[in-house]
Amino acid sequence: MSLSDHLRYLRAMKGDVTPDEMAAAIGWEKPGEIALAEKRYRPVYETELIEKLADYYGRPAAEFHWHNARPRKFLTFAAARALRTREPLSLTLRSGETLTGTIEWWDLGSLGLRLGDGRLLCVQRHAVVDWPDAVNWEDV
Repeated sequence: MSLSDHLRYLRAMKGDVTPDEMAAAIGWEKPGEIALAEKRYRPVYETELIEKLADYYGRPAAEFHWHNARPRKFLTFAAARALRTREPLSLTLRSGETLTGTIEWWDLGSLGLRLGDGRLLCVQRHAVVDWPDAVNWEDV
């Protein structure tokens, strides 16, 4: 799961405070950077911001850095590769469950995953916490 998805999830669990309220709480002078961190689906390069957000949520900074290393584009690359090669893809969900199947389709919000028993599931991308990291950019 990308850091942006993780941040939106945590903010909703905290009571859906606004990025401006979070910026004030952590002493960050640019609330727009917090809003961008939740929207851009790309790594956040401001290490200080990542660590302040982790502290704000009372969670280890390592957790935020782990999510930051999994931008949503990497899930896109993994899904596109699995669709092209027809190789099974394993997706670990926020619930802890791991689903393995072949990708039938994907878009910006979800994936169509055909399980071994023939069922086709629509998996929301924001629910996917982890997937295989072995994506070669040249294969995509």
